[in-house]
Amino acid sequence: MAMLELSQLEFRYADKELYKDVSLKINPGEHCCLVGVNGSGKTTLLGLIVGDLLPDFGKIIWENGVTFSYLDQQLKVAQDMPVSQYLYGVYKALFDKEKAMERLYEESAADPLDFEKILAKAQRLQDELDNASFYSIQEKVGRLADGLGFDKTHLETPLHALSSGQREKAYLAKMLLEERDVLLMDEPTNFLDQTQVAWLASYLTNYPKAFLVVSHDQAFLRKIANVVFVLENQTISRYKGNYEYFVTQHALDKEQYEKNYEAQRRYIKKEETFIAKHIVRATSSRAAKSHRSQLAHLKVMDAPGKEEGKVFFSFPFTHDVGQKPLIVENLSIGYDEPLLSPISFTLLKGEKIAILGQNGVGKTTFLKTILDKIPSLGGNFKWLEGTLVNYFDQDEKTNGKLTPFDYVHDHYPDLTNTAIRTALGAVGVRKDLAIRPMEELSGGEETKARFAVMTLKKSNFLIFDEPTNHLDQKAKDALFDAIERFPGSVIIVSHEKDFYDGLVDYELVF
Repeated sequence: MAMLELSQLEFRYADKELYKDVSLKINPGEHCCLVGVNGSGKTTLLGLIVGDLLPDFGKIIWENGVTFSYLDQQLKVAQDMPVSQYLYGVYKALFDKEKAMERLYEESAADPLDFEKILAKAQRLQDELDNASFYSIQEKVGRLADGLGFDKTHLETPLHALSSGQREKAYLAKMLLEERDVLLMDEPTNFLDQTQVAWLASYLTNYPKAFLVVSHDQAFLRKIANVVFVLENQTISRYKGNYEYFVTQHALDKEQYEKNYEAQRRYIKKEETFIAKHIVRATSSRAAKSHRSQLAHLKVMDAPGKEEGKVFFSFPFTHDVGQKPLIVENLSIGYDEPLLSPISFTLLKGEKIAILGQNGVGKTTFLKTILDKIPSLGGNFKWLEGTLVNYFDQDEKTNGKLTPFDYVHDHYPDLTNTAIRTALGAVGVRKDLAIRPMEELSGGEETKARFAVMTLKKSNFLIFDEPTNHLDQKAKDALFDAIERFPGSVIIVSHEKDFYDGLVDYELVF
């Protein structure tokens, strides 16, 4: 029996029909991923599954006794507790049992009359702790904390004092420690570096229970999935097999469906011509009516889904500068104390580089330092006169009440309405999406709105801090092409090697 079943699901959101007769099953032990273009409704589907939203029609059925954990649910926690207390809280019932056992041992020593009875109770608790692997908890938490990049300092830091990325990792760590029957994860790799993504992929591959992951990171999905659900054209198709199988079979299925659809269209047209020609003839009207009856009972295939509108990024280039637009010499970065050894390098005209390193090592801090958003702790950096930077900030917090149209207008108040809509349309934020509040958009749609602003700014130096988070593959490909075309210098911070590989001239590892 399926652990989770969605049956004939329908749901409209802000006048947009997201699902039409959607069905889905997750069986014990299946490692599932859910893919689809930005705005297709993947995150909304997770919200329906966990009960945060209610469907307009259809059923969501969890098998009795099945437990699940959803990453976003972990956001509602006391932010003042240390990370270690938050993680060990998963085992509170076992720690309480240990305390009860210790009290019983103390009581047995003080009560010789009921010694054996009390000792037997204590021993039962001891057996329960042993069966629950209680004495390996510290090792389990430590192994998981190491895999996700938490050191001793992080573990003793209150959640509210962590960076947003580190806090997300703490929520993920607790979710994994809970070991529920079904894990539900929405873009879990967005806040992980390459080493941590590889660790998570290995962990999930060996996870004995079921999970459903929403992700646009294809390299990650290739490692973890044995079932792929694709959400497109308001419905879901299931592919039993790894991600490579899905890619191949999905393309074949689309091709066959298009052929069948065209064949049916030709058949319908032929039948309609026959009916129109013979319905008024006494000698053949009976045959025409028979054909019309058969046609009326024909299940007409939906038209193949239109190819999602093209996404096109273009970052306007202003003018050339000299051969060394950026020189960094013994630059010390951080807040109270340096995060890294002093940094030195020279970026030449037209060079494109990727800055790599573990989460928390200082990649974003470096970018904000050379952009004068935070002060350096020593050393210096020099921008060549005439260098104009266009910067994508992963930490930017947009006002959820603003629409993409308002967002672009706030940055460029002199632009005409047509020019703003054209800029948004080019990056895939079209029609009603442009006037919908940001808080109602998918993460990918919001990111595209932010890129629309960048496509309106002339520059000769691009800086991107994790630009591919939330973007679907089509948008990633368009972004890759735009950066490749850009004649100026580029710095990219990204955990997705599949994205920047072949794009940059060299990698700089912090």
